Amino acid sequence: MKGTLEMHLQVQLGQNLQSSSNPIPPSRCCKNLLEESDAADIHLPSSSPRTADIDIALDDRDFILSQDFFCTPDYITPDNQHVLKAFDCNEENIPCPKSPEKLTTLKNKRYRQGDCSLHPLSPTLSSIQPTVELGKDTSGIDEGKMEKAATAGSRRNQSYVSQSAIALRCRVMPPPCIKNPYIKDASEVESDPLGNQRSKCAGFFSVITGGDGLSRYHTDFHEIEQIGSGNFSRVFKVLKRIDGCLYAVKHSIKKLYQDAERRRALMEVQSLAALGSHENIVGYYSSWFESEHLYIQLELCDYSLSINESTQFFTEGEVLEALYQIAKALQFVHEKGIAHLDVKPDNIYVKNGVYKLGDFGCATLLDRSLPIEEGDARYMPQEILNEKYDHLDKVDIFSLGVAIYELIRGSPLPESGPQCLNLKEGRLPLLPSHSLQFQNLLKVMVDPDPVRRPSAKELVENPIFDQVRRRTRT
Repeated sequence: MKGTLEMHLQVQLGQNLQSSSNPIPPSRCCKNLLEESDAADIHLPSSSPRTADIDIALDDRDFILSQDFFCTPDYITPDNQHVLKAFDCNEENIPCPKSPEKLTTLKNKRYRQGDCSLHPLSPTLSSIQPTVELGKDTSGIDEGKMEKAATAGSRRNQSYVSQSAIALRCRVMPPPCIKNPYIKDASEVESDPLGNQRSKCAGFFSVITGGDGLSRYHTDFHEIEQIGSGNFSRVFKVLKRIDGCLYAVKHSIKKLYQDAERRRALMEVQSLAALGSHENIVGYYSSWFESEHLYIQLELCDYSLSINESTQFFTEGEVLEALYQIAKALQFVHEKGIAHLDVKPDNIYVKNGVYKLGDFGCATLLDRSLPIEEGDARYMPQEILNEKYDHLDKVDIFSLGVAIYELIRGSPLPESGPQCLNLKEGRLPLLPSHSLQFQNLLKVMVDPDPVRRPSAKELVENPIFDQVRRRTRT
């Protein structure tokens, strides 16, 4: 055992004492240790308990030296390691080993439970070991500053988004899902998960869809001619390229930049979509926004009953036919809980002899849960002008009666004056060459009291239309 201990001590001391300022020959240190070991063997018998304890201690000491001897360096072992004073693990200046695989690792010191000081093997070793002063490890501080600077720079960069990225995002971004107020069982919450991103693209919509950008209107349709115009929109006769059919496309004149303007313009689209298909309502196909304009693809009709564009004089039979079919359209609309509020000859269209009600730009709900915007004042009853909205369905009946009277009259109604006032008060002039039954029906339709006016259903069931119904069935 002496040979083993002597060999290990020589190896260990040969490595550690190379860095000492006062080197002592290894033979002297080994001689002292061997003498102490011999003295211990002489004074204590081998069979005593004390001898066993010394053997165990020597075995432990031998294990420690053997471990240090056989261990190979790895990335955890610091370069140019020095023996710390008394091997005290509680010293605050212990450097953190650097790993070559993780050059940016921050300083992190972990404490163990029950930290203790490891003493040297002998007083001789502690007396010859110099105290090595280690410089402060500033690598962790510098790396921390670099990470903070990088984080701050990334935060500044996050607030900047290039215009090309925003334009690309707008090009592929779907439009928002807007609640349709005309549908009773519609979702109460609008679904727009891209609301934040959409607000950033507001200024790019016109750039993307206008100018040199792709236009759905010009891509899908071939424009033939303009067939109508109004204060807010124009209507064009178009040919759809993909199916070869003719349609009417209505688009707004004014650019709709504000969200409130867009929602107001969408009310016509939403009401038509909520109503669905009916033989006496102009068909609705599709709609979209393009270059800040709203486009609506509609059924193409042959003409409208506008007095300004037509010189046709209607007989009582023809007027009854138009009255009956538009009354059926109003019955269908009112049953859906919607009021048209702009019934007039300009908004009554004809296709293949069938009368159709169109232009739902002023449509609202009968329960007054939506804003109310009345149509042409010449066809509005007095209560709507006085902002009394208790009977919105009867407003459409009054407007239809005045529109039929205008068709019989054959000339546009005055916007003001005694004649206009007489109509609003229900005083119709006599109509020569028309039956008394027909004149009485018109008078009850324009009654100043909305309660006495017939509903659309009562109007359709009036016996005056028996002949019209028989003609329809055949």
